[in-house]
Amino acid sequence: MKVFVEFIGYLARKIGRGWLWVEVCEGDDLRDLFLKRLSSWLEVDIARSLLDAFIRGEVRIAVNGRIVWDLDLKLSDGDRILLFPLAAGGCSLSIGS
Repeated sequence: MKVFVEFIGYLARKIGRGWLWVEVCEGDDLRDLFLKRLSSWLEVDIARSLLDAFIRGEVRIAVNGRIVWDLDLKLSDGDRILLFPLAAGGCSLSIGS
């Protein structure tokens, strides 16, 4: 199975490319994509820093056009995964006053 991963804004500049196809295994989720699969294409530190930026809320992830918040989301063949910094159109939710 393969998924298409696209990087927007400063993420593309930092990584040195705007997109890549990544081979994933049946049952892989977004966490596996960062910790296992992207590390074979990118430096391990960069893959880990992308994951950390998502956890801190600095990077958003969209899968097939929908923003996702759950790293346990299972991947499917042909999924289109977009990683973009908050400044590139992500939103921040404020609860309460």
